[in-house]
Order: sequence, then structure tokens, then C-alpha cells
Amino acid sequence: MRLHDENASFRFNQEGLRKFLGDLECEIMELVWKKAKPTVTVRDIYDSLRQERPIAYTTVMTTMVRLAEKGLLNIVDKVGLANCYAPAQDREDFLRSTVAMVLDIFVREFPRESAEYLSRAKIEQKGARRK
Repeated sequence: MRLHDENASFRFNQEGLRKFLGDLECEIMELVWKKAKPTVTVRDIYDSLRQERPIAYTTVMTTMVRLAEKGLLNIVDKVGLANCYAPAQDREDFLRSTVAMVLDIFVREFPRESAEYLSRAKIEQKGARRK
């Protein structure tokens, strides 16, 4: 998801990171965050994915190139002909910035409703902490 792309979509009906990323993008990013020490190659991710299901190397390669174009992966080096990728942000920073972007949209588009909801949520959170 290009965080500032007008064509970016938020998928309410999906769980977790799939709200922000496509299914394969999500799987790949989770593996990159887990395996990058500090980088990974397409082969590293492909080998992990194909243990779970059949998938083409070129599908993984194309998806990782697109994730780099979207700013989620950085190409930081080459090993022979293979690009070495590193996540642009760690998982927590990605979630924090993406949630902030979504909340900013709601506050900008629905200021009164957002303020009312956030006020209620803050009061409920304080009540839950006291218990």
C-alpha cells in the first residue's frame, strides 16, 4: 500500500495486515520482517513460501519488486544478479504509520464523529484500566 497513493485501499473485511496489503504482499512482508538479517533475496522468500504451497519464483520476484515500488522494501545491494531487499520500516513502525494515516483520514473526513468516538474510547479505556 502506497501510504499516500490516492488509489490505496483499506480492506475492512480482512484481518490484520491484510487490511492494508494484498494476501501475497502480506505473506512476503511477514517473511521479510522475520528473515531479513539485515537483507533477504527473492530466493530466500520463495524457498519459505514454496514449503507451504506451490508458487512460481517469478510471482514472488514480481511481488517484491512491486513492494519496493510501493516503498515497503528497499533494494540495498546485489548478490550476483539477485537484489538484496530490506524492509523500509520494521513491522511496528509500519503498523504505527499506517494506522495513523487511516485515523488521519477519518478525522479529516468525519471530524465530529471521530472526536465523539475517540472521546468515548478514551473514557472506556480509563474505566477498563481501573478494574
